[in-house]
Amino acid sequence: KNKMTDKLQNIMTLREKQSVFLLNAAKLIQWAFENGFELTGGELLRTKDQQTLYFEGKTLIKIGMQTHLAETRQLSKTMNSRHLDKLAIDLNLFISGVYTTKAEYYKPLGEYWKTLHPDNVWGGDWGWDANHFEQKP
Repeated sequence: KNKMTDKLQNIMTLREKQSVFLLNAAKLIQWAFENGFELTGGELLRTKDQQTLYFEGKTLIKIGMQTHLAETRQLSKTMNSRHLDKLAIDLNLFISGVYTTKAEYYKPLGEYWKTLHPDNVWGGDWGWDANHFEQKP
């Protein structure tokens, strides 16, 4: 064996990473409910077209039978979202039945998430995107 062979054996395919990520997401969701958090599912897979809309601050709205492109706030700061590879999930947190985006409420979930795998990243550590949980590629 040489160092290159060892390195190649440690490289996971995207499918393998997606499997690890999804198992970790399931553990996070289970842990959340066991610890009194109420969640609903948010975005997992995002198409390139949807990512472009989020990045450019645009949205599609339907009026009657017509679809229109409208301005909105920029919902993503990158075109390289882990959602494109199914390595990120957004979870919606409810406190006493009310949806919240406050990072302080997500913090216990983010801290637990990071213990599940060394490549796990919590969006709240960036100062925004507290409902975002991802695995680095």
